[in-house]
Amino acid sequence: MERFENLLDFVNELNETGRIQYDDYSRLFDLVQEFAGAEEAINAAATDIAALLWLNGNCEYCEHGEKEEFSGANRWHCRLGNGIDCRPVWRGAATKASLPEIHKAEPTLLRAKPSRAETMFGPKETWDIPDRAEAEETTLKTYKGFLLIRCAQCGDLRGFCVKQPISSYRCAACGGETPLHDLTSAHIRCKCGKSFKYRTNIEEDSITYNCLSCGAPVDLAYNKKARAYQTVR
Repeated sequence: MERFENLLDFVNELNETGRIQYDDYSRLFDLVQEFAGAEEAINAAATDIAALLWLNGNCEYCEHGEKEEFSGANRWHCRLGNGIDCRPVWRGAATKASLPEIHKAEPTLLRAKPSRAETMFGPKETWDIPDRAEAEETTLKTYKGFLLIRCAQCGDLRGFCVKQPISSYRCAACGGETPLHDLTSAHIRCKCGKSFKYRTNIEEDSITYNCLSCGAPVDLAYNKKARAYQTVR
């Protein structure tokens, strides 16, 4: 019985430390229970055999039996006496009710084998990972290069080029601040042969903007399929 308890403790330890998947643990636990059932069957058979020996007058299996040792040998005799004084009472054996109660462990959230990142930084459950929506709110989108921005305050449209990433635009006309997010591509192809690619916050279906090289006006229209402003030919 002690070996069975040790085996059960070992299987539960494997689950609690995450060294095996819970499905594998569940199968192992069921097998251990089957072993426990086999052990109970063997104990029951031993009980039946002992009962037969007791009925045949073997004092070893009587409640009043007493063991006597002498000269390196031993024998059993009745504590009450022999003959008419004998009052045989079955000593009994271990029953199912006397066996320790088996508790199946609850499934754990630990994985059987930690990933490389978990080996370096600890279990994933302990990582301080912000919520995705919260992360998006706190992380500002930045842009650089050619930008074509309409001021959210006065509506002035201005094209410019920035080398350092920016997340907002300060209007040169009114000084208003315009946050930059979800900018759309705008492709300008002038008849002079020059082409420029901007990122813009405009929302109109079509606009006209002057070529950066020759200053000629270029008509742009929004292409829903391409999700960009393109030059109207």
